[in-house]
Parts: sequence; C-alpha cells; structure tokens
Amino acid sequence: MLAGGQLLVIMSITFGLLLLGIGVFALFLGLRLLWGMPAALSQTSGVRLAARCWPAAPGTIIGAEVRVAPGSDEEPFYDAVVRYAYTVQGQEYEGAQDDLTYVSNVQDAAQAIVARYQVGASVLVYYDPQAPQRALIDRSIRPHHLVGLSLADLLFLLLVAGGLLAILTGLAILAAPGPPPPD
Repeated sequence: MLAGGQLLVIMSITFGLLLLGIGVFALFLGLRLLWGMPAALSQTSGVRLAARCWPAAPGTIIGAEVRVAPGSDEEPFYDAVVRYAYTVQGQEYEGAQDDLTYVSNVQDAAQAIVARYQVGASVLVYYDPQAPQRALIDRSIRPHHLVGLSLADLLFLLLVAGGLLAILTGLAILAAPGPPPPD
C-alpha cells in the first residue's frame, strides 16, 4: 500500500500529465482552426491566412451585388458578393468573393462593401500559385475569424500551466526531505 505522500505525488503527476494532454489537444484544435482544417470549421480564416503569402495579379471588378438569403429567426442574411477577373501567366480567370461582410443581418453594411467595388475598377487579386483559379481580393484577417483560435489558445495555455504546476508540485513533494526519523 502506498503512503499518503507517495499517493499525493502519483496523483499530482498523473493529473498534471492529463492536463498537459488536454492542453495539447486544445492546441491541436486551435491549429486546425487557424489553418482551416476541416474547411467547414474555419475556411475563411485559413484561406485568408494562406493568401497572405500568395502573389498578386492586377484584376478588374466585373460585378458586385448584395445577396439576400433566409437567416435565423426570420431575419434575412445579407452578403456582399464581388466578382472579379484577372490574368495569371496569360491565362484568364474569374472569381468571386462572398465573405466580405462582417455583420450579416445589416443590409447597409453589405451595401457599403458593394459600393467600394465599382464595376470596371482595378483591384489586386491574390491567387494561389499552385491553383491560380483560387483567389481573393480581400485577404485581411478580422477578429471574428480568429475567435475559435483565441479560445483554443487560451484553453491550451491554462491547461498547460495547470499541468506543469501539478507536475512541479508532485516533484517538489518528492524532493522534500521526509520527517525526521523517530528517536
């Protein structure tokens, strides 16, 4: 049978390792959100982050409109959709970006974005050099794109700190001198 001190050390180190494991899982979740894997979780932020390294080609706006779709609670969903044309190595491409709206239930916000992209205006198009048909005109990262990442990172830091504290506590108990021998 284990003495009380030994049991405390084993429990402390085991708890610390468990917290570290959960923390690493939270980090993995945060990285998946950051890089857009799976795409359904965070396609927007993953593509926008990748696009920050993509080359740019001159392009032209060929259309911009507010798309209305049914939303939750009978509120319509408004989204700005901007279509553009660009050329990469002599090949012509057309693309559309529909993730430009921050507030989806406010028509004026979507309309303001559409107003910024006048048909015929020049624009830089950032394209994937491995797949030039994949492109963006706005590659900025907005805070709402990283909410999942931020929460996962915070969870990671808290769990790792708790895990390390528990492990260090267990090791400190091991290193502490025992009670003096009885006379």
